[in-house]
Amino acid sequence: MQWLIFSKAERERLHPLNVALFLVAMLSVPFFLTTHLIVLLIFHLLFFIGIREWTVFRYLLLPLLYVGLMYAPLLVGASIDAYGIWMTGLTVAVFVTSSQLVFTLVRLEQMGPLFRVLPRLTRLTGMVLAIVPSLLRTWPEVKMSHPKQSLEVKLERIALYHLLPIEAVPSRLQRLTHRDVLKGLLIGGAFYGLTTPFELAAAFLLPLLLIFSKGGLRDAYYHYRRNRLA
Repeated sequence: MQWLIFSKAERERLHPLNVALFLVAMLSVPFFLTTHLIVLLIFHLLFFIGIREWTVFRYLLLPLLYVGLMYAPLLVGASIDAYGIWMTGLTVAVFVTSSQLVFTLVRLEQMGPLFRVLPRLTRLTGMVLAIVPSLLRTWPEVKMSHPKQSLEVKLERIALYHLLPIEAVPSRLQRLTHRDVLKGLLIGGAFYGLTTPFELAAAFLLPLLLIFSKGGLRDAYYHYRRNRLA
């Protein structure tokens, strides 16, 4: 999966507006493609298996739990909308996989400069955007260092770690370049494609736009070659 993760320089080159556009487009996919949900779910699962990222399977327990709870009234002889429950569960499952794909390709803190248009919230949003990725990194470390402790103790350790003052005012919004405009048009075009007969192709194209734009195939080749020689 390492070849899919943007380096710091690559994140800085990706314009915050394109990050926000990509986030909205990817999270909208399950709600536009209601007739292709099974195909999308299989595609996403194969993708995560291919990059050996297993975290997504843990999150898929949530839609399974939802479907199980919604089918529970059958035990007492009640009637339910089986098809509606199944479609909702499938939509949630694809939403989960789409969101995991978003977080793999981009980072939410990249949108920090967009919040400078709200002067009163600039400092607050900067602190929140700075602490979220830190929390995500700290949680696995605390679980490993305190494996036998209760959840309350683990959360306390995380809280103590983050009591340090955080200064993270978002930087200025960079100017749009020709490359940014082109990339935005491509993402916007794929987003618009979700409303056309080519909706399935547009959904597959959305994540590939960022992978291709950062030389993901090139990085994957070198990553594969390095592992093979090792």
